[in-house]
Amino acid sequence: MFFNEELGAIRSIMSAYVKPGGILLPAEQMVVYLLVWYVFTITTYGVWVPAGLFLPGIIIGCAVGSIYEDLSRKISGEDEVDDYSYRVVPILIAVGAMLSAYCRMTYSLVVIMLETTSAINIFAPMIISVMVSRYVANFFSASLYSNAIKAKGIPILPHKAPKLIANFEVQEIMSLGVWSVPSIISVKQLKTILNSSHSAFPVTNTANRLVGLIPKSILIVLARQQAFYYKA
Repeated sequence: MFFNEELGAIRSIMSAYVKPGGILLPAEQMVVYLLVWYVFTITTYGVWVPAGLFLPGIIIGCAVGSIYEDLSRKISGEDEVDDYSYRVVPILIAVGAMLSAYCRMTYSLVVIMLETTSAINIFAPMIISVMVSRYVANFFSASLYSNAIKAKGIPILPHKAPKLIANFEVQEIMSLGVWSVPSIISVKQLKTILNSSHSAFPVTNTANRLVGLIPKSILIVLARQQAFYYKA
C-alpha cells in the first residue's frame, strides 16, 4: 500500500468494498496507514512544493471509512456478504466528509462525488455528512485554504471583517486630503505624488471622476520609462 501512487492507493482501499477478491486490510493496519498518511499530509502542507491536498484527503477519507466499515462488520458479526453495493457507501461518505472538513466545500463537493462515483442514490447521506463535517470543523479552525492564504500573505480580503475593525468607519482610517492621479499629469505632479507615503492612488479622468486605482510601484515604472524616453 505504501509503495502505490495516490490513485493506486485509493483503488487498493476501495477494491475490497466494490467486488469480491479485493485487498482488505484489518482495522489495526489501516489505522497505521491512516496515521502515516496524516503525518505526510500535514508535513507537506506548509511547504512550497506542490505536493497536492485533494488526493491525500481522499486517501485519508477512504482509510477512515474502511476502519468504520471493518468495525461495524465485527460488531454486527457479518463476515461475509453477498451484496457489495452498500459496503462502499460508508467509504464514499467518509471521503466527502473529510474533504468538506478541511476545504469547507459543500454543494460543489457533493456534485463532484456523485459525478465521479455515478451513485446518485447516496445523495441524501452525502449532503448530510458534508454539511455536518463542515459545521463541526468551523468550531475548531478555519479552512485549510484560508490558513494557506494567510500564511503566504496573499492580499485577499476575508468574507467578514475582524471583530476589532468591524465597526470602523472609513473616515477613521483615511486622511481627508486625498492624493489622486489625473489621467493627464505633469512631471512635477508625478514627482510630488511619488514622494508621498501612500502605496496606491485613485485615478481620475478629465471630469474629475474616479476611473480606477494605480499602485505606486506602477507609477515608478512609468516614470522611469518616461525618463528613459526623454533621455533617448
